[in-house]
Amino acid sequence: MKLRIGTRGSKLALWQAHHVRDRLTAAGAEVEIEVLVTRGDKIDDVPLQDVEGKAFFTKEIEDALLERRVDVAVHSHKDLPVESPPGLTIAAVPERAGSAERLLVAAAAHDASAPFLPLIEGARVGTSSPRRQAQVAALRPDAEILHLRGNVPTRVERLREGRYDAILLAAAGLDRLELDTSDLVALDLDLGLLVPAPGQGALAIQVREDDAETLAFVRDALHHAATETVVRAERELLTIAGGGCNLALGATLEPVSGDPAGWRARVFRGADATGPERVPRWASAEDSDPVEAARAALAVAERAQATGDGPLAGWDVALTGASSGDPESTGLGTRLSALGARVEHEQVVRCEDLEDVDVATAVAGLCPGDAVALTSRRAARRLEGITLPEGVLLGAVGASTAAALAEAGHTAEVVGSAGADQLGRALVALSVDRVLHPCAVDALPDLGEALFAGGVELLPLPVYRTESIADVELGSDAEARVYMSPSAVRAALEWERAHPTENTLRIALGASTAAALEEAELAAFTPEHGDREGIVRFLCARTERGVTR
Repeated sequence: MKLRIGTRGSKLALWQAHHVRDRLTAAGAEVEIEVLVTRGDKIDDVPLQDVEGKAFFTKEIEDALLERRVDVAVHSHKDLPVESPPGLTIAAVPERAGSAERLLVAAAAHDASAPFLPLIEGARVGTSSPRRQAQVAALRPDAEILHLRGNVPTRVERLREGRYDAILLAAAGLDRLELDTSDLVALDLDLGLLVPAPGQGALAIQVREDDAETLAFVRDALHHAATETVVRAERELLTIAGGGCNLALGATLEPVSGDPAGWRARVFRGADATGPERVPRWASAEDSDPVEAARAALAVAERAQATGDGPLAGWDVALTGASSGDPESTGLGTRLSALGARVEHEQVVRCEDLEDVDVATAVAGLCPGDAVALTSRRAARRLEGITLPEGVLLGAVGASTAAALAEAGHTAEVVGSAGADQLGRALVALSVDRVLHPCAVDALPDLGEALFAGGVELLPLPVYRTESIADVELGSDAEARVYMSPSAVRAALEWERAHPTENTLRIALGASTAAALEEAELAAFTPEHGDREGIVRFLCARTERGVTR
């Protein structure tokens, strides 16, 4: 039997084609390889999600197959659209290589003590995959994510040239090419930390449906039924989710340890799932049927609530302060629950608006070059119906405060991601003159300290006060308790003294809260950066890392 294999011309695609050729030759075929150029090969200077259409790396090869210029097409399974064109079918799925992601890091950018990904603060990470981008952004919001295209050797060389501090690639491709990366730090990431693409590491061998002889020969020589079962289950989620390789969706399946008939599905769903109010989520599920396990995991990921899966899974965290809402009602609660922690709110203080404060007049007194900074949702709501003078910037401490501003009819031009001090530094960098800060009577000084260090004047404007709730009862089963303010420490002090425990880590949000805990003689941890990301880093440091190599 004579067969012509159609393939792309990249080094990895040629490795795959030669691998298939050798297997078919061993089975008795005479095989030629024909290299074809795809649209994805021609357009290598923009992200694929910015290009209209699908099948960027497969259409030209599939056309050659339909036109009988080739008899067999070899694809990376993750590059294929979820449905084959009419007249074509997948004849075989060979045994899969590993599906994990490999992080390649320049030596100078490696920080083994960093949270989740061992990268220096602000590392430049190269990837054009929406799935990888979403997971890196969720794990390390400080990272700068940069566009990266090209074949595997080209990507590695661009890292060596210093264009990036780190890049993410499929481990299978690097292993197949046997690239020397000894001058770089190479780390395989746990499947539960950075979830790979559906079908990653697997090949798909495509033939014409009406070519029964080739179909049977290829299937007999190459097919691995167990791999096909798993890959089909992973890729079915692309159909359910309504997308392809441009979707921020990761999915992988593994046998359940100790259960030969069980499957565990891991899924990552990016924030593009149901709208801007969503946050990225990890999820998992188990079932005796891999398809059902995958479907169940995706269903969990798409719920508008915490999943209990992610890099901080297993942590029970209490946020002790003014909020009595669910874990999604504060920026820190949203961040921790998205990373897999179980979050409970313990309300120990209540807030009361100061009605005699004239916020409108204070805002009207601002000039171009000034800014208004909001560090709480309650303060943000006080801007409803107020028009900002032209040239006045509006800043929010995080996404939840920005959302409250949007509900009040305003758009934050500066949105922080790591606490009030980071917002202050961002405003300093924009060279603002003064910052009006609608806040609580006993607001934390973090914003003011950051502004003072940058020579920017702070105009505090207390708009609400807090008062302790009598006879509070805190949960005794929390592994970590985050005190959100000095007033929360004072409100909970009586309970703390009556219920001494060595099983709960106390954590201070900000220096003033840490000082209040110290004054109360309550042992506590103060992260090096006492903001939201500092607390995430603190918990991560006490969690088993997801690096396997």
